[in-house]
Amino acid sequence: MSGLATVGYRCPVCRGALAEAPSEFACANGHHFDRAREGYVNLLPGGRLKGRSSGDDEAMVRSRRAVFDAGLYDPIIDAVAETAAPLFDDAGPRAVVDCGCGEGSYLARLCDLAGADGWGIDVSKPAVRAAARRHRFQHHAVASSYSLPFDDRSFDVAVSVFSPRPHAEMFRVLRPDGAAIVVRPGPDHLAELKAIIYTDPRRHRDSAELDDDEGWPNPVSTRAVQFELDLAEPELRTALLEMTPFWWSAGEVQRTLVAEQAVRVTADMRIAVFRAEA
Repeated sequence: MSGLATVGYRCPVCRGALAEAPSEFACANGHHFDRAREGYVNLLPGGRLKGRSSGDDEAMVRSRRAVFDAGLYDPIIDAVAETAAPLFDDAGPRAVVDCGCGEGSYLARLCDLAGADGWGIDVSKPAVRAAARRHRFQHHAVASSYSLPFDDRSFDVAVSVFSPRPHAEMFRVLRPDGAAIVVRPGPDHLAELKAIIYTDPRRHRDSAELDDDEGWPNPVSTRAVQFELDLAEPELRTALLEMTPFWWSAGEVQRTLVAEQAVRVTADMRIAVFRAEA
């Protein structure tokens, strides 16, 4: 994997290379994209993702940051970094893209451990803004996992943690023999929250293999990560709920019950590693 070109953004309009300047990115065909003061760039066509959700809002990003800053998700953040680190080649540049980077914690920990050049994209502008503010040694852009703003074969590793995982697009940007890491919920993930919110809570399917219609091959390795979230403070119980999609299904009564009762919550996750063809 060594000896390949360094990573750079490509234009979402014409797919030409984007040249970086202090205040903008621009291609040879005259397409310009302003750099935000936090350092990120918005590479969604027209500044938005047509027909799709715009991702996490400000409240969800703040809640996720509060939960992560409290160290509650350290076991899975560390596990993703430890899974990724051995996948990089010993020679040449190391580059990783987080397809749905959120507020940046997973990518930052991975880059610290592996010594990699990190690129994070997310459709949520609040999430990318938060990531760029705190993690200035990584590159961040508002962009879609379904249309990654990078050339083919740009990265050693591509990561998707509880995010969209388009197989063809993630593998397109992987270098020969690169690796994709996908993290999904296990069957008991946040079971205590679901028991409060839903009258008939359903468990996630216990499988590290992705659905056949997604086009993914069988993983070369899998790992279960299970731990308990000790939520001593009611504010953290509410933050945990608000950072998940369960928040939108919970009414005021359920939200109050979570703040009162969700003292210990199960985290149950599956990490799967997939290899691109050499």
